Amino acid sequence: MSEENSNDSKDRFFFLEKQDVMVNDFNASRFILDVGGGGEGIIGQLKGKQVVAIDRNRRELEEAADGPLKIVMDAGNMMFLDDAFEVVTSFFTLMYIKGSEHKKIFEEAYRVLESKGRFLIWDVDLPQRLAEEKDFVAFYLNIRLPDREIETGYGTKWPEQTQGLSYYKGLAERVGFIATDHKESGRVLFLDLQKP
Repeated sequence: MSEENSNDSKDRFFFLEKQDVMVNDFNASRFILDVGGGGEGIIGQLKGKQVVAIDRNRRELEEAADGPLKIVMDAGNMMFLDDAFEVVTSFFTLMYIKGSEHKKIFEEAYRVLESKGRFLIWDVDLPQRLAEEKDFVAFYLNIRLPDREIETGYGTKWPEQTQGLSYYKGLAERVGFIATDHKESGRVLFLDLQKP
């Protein structure tokens, strides 16, 4: 790609301020399902072979670190049995998925979780388009795991509607989850949901 084309492409992005996110270890005695576990595969880096990482993009899974079991699968149509997992995670994945598909993903997460299972979500509070001439929104992220730091950047199309904590919490409650904890720091949000 020429420098001119690269600059034209970059001009289409609205950049949010750099975000910091702390990913603390969490308890799980059995397999963890990581929705969108390709790319950096942060949950896979944290929990290793305990993770079953799914992503509909094969290339993203191929790029993820070794450790997790990696399966090409659509989170809106999971092939797992009911009550199969103790924990489901989603680390900056929902931002890449159309809002019209979110409810189905939450329903599938609910279905594959055992009773008292947890759905842990880390994502970004995405407003609707802030700049009419910009087609995409992007930000850099500093991820702090217990034993290392990872710097990366994420970008996506502007969402059809604001996707923040209240949006995800409301969606979770409509599906049947109970929100047991939530945190916001800058534009980073964290939700700890439980299946009753």
